[in-house]
Amino acid sequence: MIQFEQVCKRYPGGHQALNNLSFHMPHGDMRFLTGHSGAGKSTLVNLLPAFYETTSGQITIDGKPTE
Repeated sequence: MIQFEQVCKRYPGGHQALNNLSFHMPHGDMRFLTGHSGAGKSTLVNLLPAFYETTSGQITIDGKPTE
C-alpha cells in the first residue's frame, strides 16, 4: 500500500507544489494522475522513490517510510 499523510512540498523560492495531500492506494489498485500544468503531478511521482524530500508530512510504502 502507498500512503500519503498530509504531505506538503515547497520548492526553494516559495513555490508550493503540494499542500496537505493525503490518500492511500491498496495493492492491486490502479490510478490515473491528471491535472493542469503545474498542478504537482511530477512532484508527486518523484516523491514516491524519494527523488525529492517532502517539506512536511509522511509517505509510507508497505508500511515503511520513504527516506
